[in-house]
Amino acid sequence: ADVAVEHATECSKDFREVAEDEEMYEDERIRDLDYFPRPQPGENDPDDVLGQGSPGRIFDSVLTHPEKAIQFMNKDAAEEK
Repeated sequence: ADVAVEHATECSKDFREVAEDEEMYEDERIRDLDYFPRPQPGENDPDDVLGQGSPGRIFDSVLTHPEKAIQFMNKDAAEEK
């Protein structure tokens, strides 16, 4: 009877839930909890910046700081003169 309930539960999932389960399985398989623990539900990842993950070069770009594009253009124009 328990197996039938489990089977019915798994069969009632839509494709998003199945994809999420697969991602969680893969994450749990490769994640080392001593070095890279998973945040608990409702807890924010301390390394997350702007909802995009850990900081890197992408955060210091004209995509996340459009005002830098103007500074770069003004600097290039000044250097051409």
